Amino acid sequence: MLLKLSAAGLSFETASVALLLQGGNGLGVLAAYLALHLVSSALFALAIAQVAPPQYRRPRTALLLYLFFFNFFIPVGGMLCAVVALLVAVLWPKDKPEDHFDTSQAPAFVTARRREGSGFSGNRVRAQLGNVATPVDKRLNALVAIQSTPTRASGASLRSLLGDPADDVRLLAYGILDGKEKKITQRIVDMRNHLKTVSDPETLGILHQQVAELYQELIYQNLVQGDLLNYSYAQMREHAQAALQIDAAQPGLWFMLARMELANRNVADAAEAMQRAHEHGFSRVRLLPYLAELSFLERDYEQVRKLFIEMQYDPSVSSQPQLHRYWRHGRRTIANRPEPFNPASAARPTGGRR
Repeated sequence: MLLKLSAAGLSFETASVALLLQGGNGLGVLAAYLALHLVSSALFALAIAQVAPPQYRRPRTALLLYLFFFNFFIPVGGMLCAVVALLVAVLWPKDKPEDHFDTSQAPAFVTARRREGSGFSGNRVRAQLGNVATPVDKRLNALVAIQSTPTRASGASLRSLLGDPADDVRLLAYGILDGKEKKITQRIVDMRNHLKTVSDPETLGILHQQVAELYQELIYQNLVQGDLLNYSYAQMREHAQAALQIDAAQPGLWFMLARMELANRNVADAAEAMQRAHEHGFSRVRLLPYLAELSFLERDYEQVRKLFIEMQYDPSVSSQPQLHRYWRHGRRTIANRPEPFNPASAARPTGGRR
């Protein structure tokens, strides 16, 4: 059918063009040309409509009228343009909006957070590690999953496994803790050996500072306890003070020393270290939580409240809005009932950040 319509349309169009080329100029010649061209335009419209892409075939009447008038008012050229447009529509079809999107399943709703702690799903891992009825291979997989997380987040779970009845679990937990401790301890040994070979004051100061920071890392990661913890505090203090004797203009080192003294409840030394840190340019905004803790240890509760008001609850300073609200407003709300302010029972303010 397509070939018949195309051949017939081409014949009528050829006849109409030949009639014009014969040189006649009367109304009869013009009427004959228009009649032949009208038939050829209708035949070409029917032929092109049959091979048009499906998305262009509806509504059919509008398509046929468009093709007819396009061919009729643009003799010869209209037919060529229609064929070219048809090829473009077939070879490079227009994208549909739905072609750019895929359908996916809605996520399942869960009532509890799946991510807790630093870098691992805390509740799930703790449940697997603490449940001796869980198959050993799953508990070992959970241990392997948390071995690269900071010990500050996973240390409690690892230490609870040191007395586990499963030998593999117990040995792997001990190996993880021991490996992390030895890695830092070996760096401390190397630094201390290097200290013995250096006489330049500037280099000595840098090495003392690095040793103090490594001891602080042992403490922060909860890798030492008991007597080892006390020894680490003493060594951290000794090397930090040695570095500060060489160069006292180190606000970060003063701040580290202040935090250590606060942890040991050495109020006077902590206050002096904070003062020196601030004098050497340490940001007061970062000192505010520790100043509040220091005032709390001194039982200066009014100063604690002033410091919390000064903080103005900046999330970069305080991560505990309840604690901030308690000290700022002097009360806490339980079941929409204000409880009278009682500093003696207040939670101890803490920086909460490393």
